[in-house]
Parts: sequence; C-alpha cells; structure tokens
Amino acid sequence: MFFAKPARSFFFSASIALSIAGGGTAQPTDTIPPLPPAGLTANIASCGEVDLSWNATTDNTGGSGLKAYTINRYDAAGVNTPISIGATRMTFSDTNWVKSSSTMTYTVTAMDNAGNVSLASNSVTVTTPACPMSASEQIIDSADHDAFGKTIATYGSRTALIYQKKNAQLKYDTWLYVRDEDTGLRSQLLLHPFPGYFQVETDYVLTSATELWTLSYDMSNGGRVLASQYFLNGPPVTAAVLVSTKSLGDGKSYPESMIRLKSGALMMAWNEEGDSYTTPDGSLNTGFAYRSATSNWAVDFPVNVPNPYGGNIPRTQMAMAQHPADGSIWSFAKRDSFNNINALHFTETTSGFVVDWINPGYITFTNDGNNGPEGEFPFLVAAADPTRSAILLAYQSHPYQIVFIDPLYNLMNAIFLKESNGTIAQVGADGTKTFIPFPSAIEREVQFGFSVLSDGTIWLTYQPINHTALTWNEVYTTQYSGNVWSAPSLVGFKYMTANSSNGARDPGFVVYRADQPEVAFWTPDKKIHSLVLSNLAPTPPDTTPPATSITSPSSGNTVSGSVTISASASDNVGVTRVELWLDGALASADTASPYSFTWNTTATANGSHALQTKAYDAAGNLGTSSIVTVTVSNSTLANLTVAIISPSNGATVPRNQKVTISASAKDNVPISKVQFSVNGSIIGTATAAPYNCPWKVPGKNNASYRIQAEAYDAMGNTAAQAITVTAQ
Repeated sequence: MFFAKPARSFFFSASIALSIAGGGTAQPTDTIPPLPPAGLTANIASCGEVDLSWNATTDNTGGSGLKAYTINRYDAAGVNTPISIGATRMTFSDTNWVKSSSTMTYTVTAMDNAGNVSLASNSVTVTTPACPMSASEQIIDSADHDAFGKTIATYGSRTALIYQKKNAQLKYDTWLYVRDEDTGLRSQLLLHPFPGYFQVETDYVLTSATELWTLSYDMSNGGRVLASQYFLNGPPVTAAVLVSTKSLGDGKSYPESMIRLKSGALMMAWNEEGDSYTTPDGSLNTGFAYRSATSNWAVDFPVNVPNPYGGNIPRTQMAMAQHPADGSIWSFAKRDSFNNINALHFTETTSGFVVDWINPGYITFTNDGNNGPEGEFPFLVAAADPTRSAILLAYQSHPYQIVFIDPLYNLMNAIFLKESNGTIAQVGADGTKTFIPFPSAIEREVQFGFSVLSDGTIWLTYQPINHTALTWNEVYTTQYSGNVWSAPSLVGFKYMTANSSNGARDPGFVVYRADQPEVAFWTPDKKIHSLVLSNLAPTPPDTTPPATSITSPSSGNTVSGSVTISASASDNVGVTRVELWLDGALASADTASPYSFTWNTTATANGSHALQTKAYDAAGNLGTSSIVTVTVSNSTLANLTVAIISPSNGATVPRNQKVTISASAKDNVPISKVQFSVNGSIIGTATAAPYNCPWKVPGKNNASYRIQAEAYDAMGNTAAQAITVTAQ
C-alpha cells in the first residue's frame, strides 16, 4: 500500500475545522447538528498525558453523517486548545503541550460532513501531577523551547547548553547554561536578547573551557549561516563575549553539523534547501568550512553531491565525525524521501582540508537491505569510537510501520504515526561497514540521543510510539555492551506537541552528550532537565493497585437523611482518583485526600444497600474496597404541607392581567417540586423555593377560577391546597 508523504507543518484549530468542513460527502441542505457526545471521562496517565473517552453520538436521520469529534481543552485562564479527530474514534490521549501540575477542563463536540457542530458534551476537569525526578536529574532552567542543537557542548569537566525563553515583552531571548562538573558551579546567562538577534543555534562546541563556538541560521531571512565565537568569563561564567563571526553559504543555506577536530580546528557543514531551491539535475549542493586552531579559515562551497536516484527534494540531514583510526573526516547526508545515505571523505591539511571522494550511495536499501535508511527523513548522528576503530553512524533504518493515520489527516488533523527500528553502521577507515541493529522502534524523523563511552558502551535515548495511546512523549534509554542491548528504562516525559512529528530538527527533541551517557530535554513543567543515564535503574512497570477502604459508616449501620461517607486510599506511587459506587453504579468521585462523599439517602429506597470505593493510580491500576452494607431507613409518613400564599382564597384578580401565584411547602424530606393548575389544567411547575408560577387571567368578567398547588417530596408523598378567585 502506498501512503502519500505527510506535510511538514501541522495546525490544530476549530476555525480551520469549520472552514474546510463538508468535503466530498457534504449535503448543503443539512443544517441540523449531530447530538452532543455524552459520557466523557478523563484519566491522568502521567504528568504529561490525559486519556479521554466518550460515547459515540449520531447525526440526524437523513443527515450528512458524522465527520469528526473535536476535543476542547480549557486551561485555568480559559484558553481553548482544540484538536479534531475522525469520528470513528471515541478515545484520545492528549499530549498536546500538556503541562504538569496543571488544571484543565475538557469537553467534546461532534461535527457532521456539512460542518454543523453539536453542543458540547459534559465537561470533566483534571489536575496533572508533578513529574517524578530521579536522583541524577537536574533542572537547567525554565524554557519556552527545546534545548537548541544536537549535542551538549563539552570540554573537560565543562558542559554548555543553549535554549530560549520569553522575556517580559513575551519575546524570545537566547540563553546559555554552563555547568562545571568538577566544582558543581552552574550559570544561566543571557546570550542574546530580542530584538535584533534572529539566529537559531543548530550546533555548538567548546574548543576550550573559555571558548564557545556556535553554528546558527537566521530564521527571519531563510538561511544565512553564521559561525560565532564567544569568550566565557568566569568561573562561574558571568558573561559570554562575542569575539568574531563568520558568514557561510548564502540565503538558501541551512547549518547541519559542527565538530571539533583532534588538532583543535573546527569543521562545519551546511546544505542548500530553501523553500524554492532545487538543482536542475536533482543533485545536492553542500558547503564545508574549516577554522584552524590558529584562526585561519578555508571554505569550500558549493560541494556538489551527484544524484543518480531521481527526485529533487533538497531537505537533508547531515552528521560529521573524525575517524579514530587515521584522522580522516567523514560527512554523511540523508535526503528527504531518498533510500540512500551519501558519504563524503576529507583529509585535513596544514591550511584546511581536501575533498577526497564522494559516494552518493554509501548506504542504500538496494545494497544493504534492511540496514538501508528509512525513506522519509531519518535523523543522523555520528560519533568516533576508538574501541572499535570506527565511526558509528546511527539512523532510523528501512523497515518501517505505519502505526496510525487518522481519517482527517491533511484535512483537520495531523495524527500520522510512523516508526522504524534503528541501525548503527560501523564505518572502517577503508570504507568497509558492518551493522549493529537496534531492537526497538523509534518515531521517524525524531532526534535521539547517542553516546559512545571510552569503553565502547553505546547509549541510545529515544522516543517509542505507544501503540495503545498513540503517543510518543515518553523518553526511554538503553545501552549496548557485550553485544547485547539492555532492557529499556524510562527516563522521563517530553513536553511536546500532539500525536505527530512535525519533522522539525532545531530545536532538538533529545539533546545528548556524545562522550557520556547524559541527555537533556524539555519536560512537562516547561523546564529543561538534564539526566545522567548511568544512574538510572530500569524502571519496572507499575502493576501495584492502590489500597482503599470505607472508614465510615461501618457495615451493618442504619442511615437516614444526608450521610457523609469517608474513605482511605494509598498507593506505592500515588492515588489519582477515588470513586464511590452505590449498588454497583458510580455515584461520585473525589481526586484529593481526605476522600469523602455526601449521600442523600432520601433519594434511595428504604432497605439494604451496598457501598464500595474504587481507587486508581496514574498507571491505571485499580484497587477496590470491601463492600459495606448499610440499611436506609427514612420516614415514609406524610409530613408534607403546602399552602397558597398569594392570591388569597376568595380574592378578585384583574382580567387580562398577569398575576403571580405563590405557594409555600414544608416537609421532613426534600421537596422535589410544586405543581400549579387552574381549573384542573397544569400551568407551571417550580422545583425550588420560592415556589412561584405566573398566570394570565382570562378576560371573562365575574368568572370563577379554582387554583391548586400540589407539592411532591423525594419519598413520593404529595400534598395539595386549592383556593377560588374571581376575575373582574
């Protein structure tokens, strides 16, 4: 089966949903909306995920048919974040920028093929918990984007990370985080304020403890690659002083990779991929720059990579590494929708570099089978491995699986989930290659973490797709040692957009340290966290159900009137919800301790009734209490009275005028309603005091009318009073 290549930008909007509604099956004469969905429930799956479900609804008879459900999420400020899905689904796992420790209210509406939108379902409100933190986890800073780049810059014991956050004017400032591992000193400092700086850093390296280089592009001008040199003052670092810049490429250039060579020089790579950029023969134009340790520059642009495969999509991923065996420099490139990985080989000279050879089909599906690259747009990462005397090139490989395509994809919705397993190519200095397969599937296009230790241990940190919830915001890690991959360990939860990748490369998703098992990513508390993976133990799934019991009333008690039911609940991780069930039916729920419920027994028949509580944790485990049996005993003797207060018995009322009939009612149990009638015809009902009913007096003069008020209570008792009035 052939699937069209998905679009790269996705938007969720109720207004978009309405503007394109109709489609080929729309019936212009259909103006009746579907019935509102019912039975909406919400379960907190994690600090960054809320699982929703609701009952299917129907369109009107002869209508255009159901097209979509729209999930509306309102935050504490009332801001709605709508997402539409095809009407064949009645579940949705929300990970669309779901924040931890946040209260949100959900409703669901239905839309037919003519664009008619139903009334909203019932609303449910949930509060997400705080995300758990491991002992090796550190909060870098609050942020409004993922950390930039692909790797955490390192030199000796110093690491650096670049990110953005909003200022008081709600504009994005660029910040630098520096940490000294040996002293524990940390710094967060403003690198560039808005306005006047539009660069986005795609890579950055430390060439010494005090010299930082960044590679960036100007997002306001469609390209314009810039290499920037900073001196860091400290420790702790208190300032990053811009010393020099170097413009590279042209307005269609996009920066791809920057590495520090053994000589202390820098090597940088970019490619041409502007929105309208193509080459007549479909080849790829790339560029490379070299900056020596003595500040000399050498630039080769454009370097043309032939294309014998057809197609002309310029969008490209690139990765570079220096070979540990002979010091040669390798660049690998993977183009969007191509089934091959290009390789370029360079030799470092005293003044720059030489391009030795270019192989556009270094790794292909045709030659390497399932070790060939996934066709769409896999992420590439390369690292030197002295223990194997090889460069390790990791990428998503050819075998892939379409996990889910929503019926509204490319119309109202962007849920398109595709995964593929990973492969690590071991590249010898002579160009020979062998492969290490990675057993787990990864969301396609997504940046993953890749660390190679001095002993040859490989760490890979990735985001798999949850095939049940259709989400991929969980981050896992696993290590390869002794030719065996370890069991995956849950690292944490990623703060991200909805259930489909947008193919964005920068900012990154998981930013990694190449020489140590450390990653950083944006978590649901809107902070960037760094985690040392070697201190993480494999996290077993939570299969322990909560414990719950009813503490009051006791079994065998007799109850009447309004009764408070108290319950206890505990869990090894945490209780998210406790429900009260009455005679096998859900009666109420509580989400915070102490857990208590109010039961109006007068609405229940006298006799024996069963009470039970059910407790849930974030993993969905269910614990139930023992059943408590109580006897309801409410008085069934009629103690109900009703009296008409106005008008009075025998009074005259004005003809052709509206008068208000008022009554009072008293009882020893709740009163359900008071019903008013004139000459035996019901004219109105009041369900709460004051019990009033308007009546327009007919125009006949001297006519006599019998007014009656009849009261009903929760036990089914009735009482009535009647008076007579004359119209004049």
